[in-house]
Amino acid sequence: MLHLPELLPVVLVHGGLHDDPPMTGARFWETSGVVRGLRGRNVEVVVHERPPQPSSWHEEADALVATIEASGHDRVALVAGSNGCSVALRVLLDRPELVARTMLCWPATAGDQVIDELARIIITDVHGATAADELLAGRPIRGVDAKELATLNGELVIYPSMPENKAHQRSTVMELLAAVPGSMMVGGSPEPIDDDFFDHCESFVPTVEAFSKVVHDD
Repeated sequence: MLHLPELLPVVLVHGGLHDDPPMTGARFWETSGVVRGLRGRNVEVVVHERPPQPSSWHEEADALVATIEASGHDRVALVAGSNGCSVALRVLLDRPELVARTMLCWPATAGDQVIDELARIIITDVHGATAADELLAGRPIRGVDAKELATLNGELVIYPSMPENKAHQRSTVMELLAAVPGSMMVGGSPEPIDDDFFDHCESFVPTVEAFSKVVHDD
């Protein structure tokens, strides 16, 4: 029996949450060399551009669903960074038929008093206190709760921030691993927007390539 590998199309979801200036997919994934590296390995890549000032995670999820549907693929591998992990999880929970695999990279920490208060001020100024409460709610990651995470049955891979920092704490990774049945952790590096990521790009790219690869019996 021959085992044939297939590379799933990868949709990249960048980080950021009401940043000024707004974070973009180009800055997060292209400037860092990730897109070039993946395409050099024949991985089909779609770079999703998140709404710059969303009022809810459901608004964000709708935008990501639109990107996936516009790609023309029935199912994709989602690779999300930082606060983009919340968007990817919402789509995985709400539209699981679109997602074959999900990789959460440098998941943003929820519940840190200092970080949340700074974000709350910015979001409240744009959308009001109710939207700020909704966007910052959730544990261990914004936009979802532990009960929802426990329902996930798909393949979930977590790629931590190394070294950890205030915005991307190791405790968040450990809480995610405990909350999601069958999840696993691989590798680790700084975020692509960190200058130190350039030294890790050559190891990150093959990690994503391996994540996107599935084997079918033929």
